Amino acid sequence: MLTDRQKKILSRVVEAFATHGEPVSSAAVARAPGIGLSSASIRNVMAQLEEQGVLFQPHTSAGRVPTPAGMRYYVNYLDEQNLLHRHNDPLSVEFEREFSSLGNPIGNAAQRAGELLSRLSSLTSIVSMSGLNHMRLNDIKLSLLSDHRVLVILVAQDARVFHRVVHLSETIDRRLLGQIQNYLSELVDGQTLAQLSQRVRDERRLAQANYLDYVRAALEIGNKVLEDTPGPQLHVEGRLHILEQREFSTDIDRMRELLRALAETEHMVELLDRICETRQSQALIGPELGWDLGDDLSLIICDYYRGDQPMGVVGVLGPIRMNYARVIPLVDYAASVLSRELATNG
Repeated sequence: MLTDRQKKILSRVVEAFATHGEPVSSAAVARAPGIGLSSASIRNVMAQLEEQGVLFQPHTSAGRVPTPAGMRYYVNYLDEQNLLHRHNDPLSVEFEREFSSLGNPIGNAAQRAGELLSRLSSLTSIVSMSGLNHMRLNDIKLSLLSDHRVLVILVAQDARVFHRVVHLSETIDRRLLGQIQNYLSELVDGQTLAQLSQRVRDERRLAQANYLDYVRAALEIGNKVLEDTPGPQLHVEGRLHILEQREFSTDIDRMRELLRALAETEHMVELLDRICETRQSQALIGPELGWDLGDDLSLIICDYYRGDQPMGVVGVLGPIRMNYARVIPLVDYAASVLSRELATNG
C-alpha cells in the first residue's frame, strides 16, 4: 500500500517516462508542478518505491523507471480517480467528430475506427470482427433447390439472416432434407455454426460406422457452409508507429517478430476474444499480455457489441510506457461508438 506522497511521486515518474522514454531523475520530478518537495526528499521516496518493486534503477548513476508492477499500480490509481472512462476528453471529441460522417457497412466503420485510433493515439490499432461462424444461431432452415443443391438459411440470435447455397456430393430428397432439418433444429439453439458442426462431428464419431444418412448429410452441409463463410477479420493500422518506438526501432529481429505476430490474423483474433469480455476497456501491461514478445508491450482493448452480443474487439498496442490516461478513454469511446453504429445501422 502506497502513501499519498508515494503515489504522487510514482505518477510523476510514470508520466515523465511515458513522455521521454528515459530514466527519470529526482531533479526532474522536483520540477514537476504540484510536487513541493526537494530533490533529496524525492530521492528517498523513489528509493522506497524501488524497495516496493514499482520502480527500478537501470544503472547506479541513472534515474528510475517504472516496473510493469509500477505501471499497473499507476493505471489502477487512475481508475480509482475515475480518469479512465471519460467520454468528454479532447481525443474522444475529435474521434466522434471524424467518425460521425461514416455510413454502412460496419466493416468500413471498423476499418475507419482503427485508422482514427492509430492516428489519434500515435500507436498501432487493432480492430477485430467476428466471422459468421462465431455468431450465435437461433435457427437453421433448409430448402431443396435440386437433388444436389440445398439453400441454407441461418437465423442469428440478433435477428440477422444469412443465406448459403450448398452443393452436396450425394443425391438428397425432401424426406431426407426434413430429417436433417429436424436434427439440426434440435441442436442449434444458442450454438455458433462452428460449435454446431463440431457437435455433429462428435455424434458421428461416437456412432462410428452406424451413423445415419441424415447425420452424414448434416455434417457435410455444416462443413460446406463453414468453408464458404468468411472467418474473423482483423484490421491493423499504424504498424510503423510501434516500430518507431525507441524500445524496438534498433532491434531488427524484434521488429520482425512484432510484424509476424500482427499478421497472424486467426491467432490474434483468438487471443483478443480470450482476454477481452467487458464493455469497459482494460489494460494488459507487460507480462499480463501473455505474449512471447517481451514484457515491454501493453495492449488496451475493449469489446464492442450489437445488443448483448460481442461483435469484436477494438484496441491499441504500444510500448509499456504509453500514455494510459489518454489512450484508455479513447479506446473505451471507440468501442462505444462502434456499438452505437451497429445498433443504429447494423
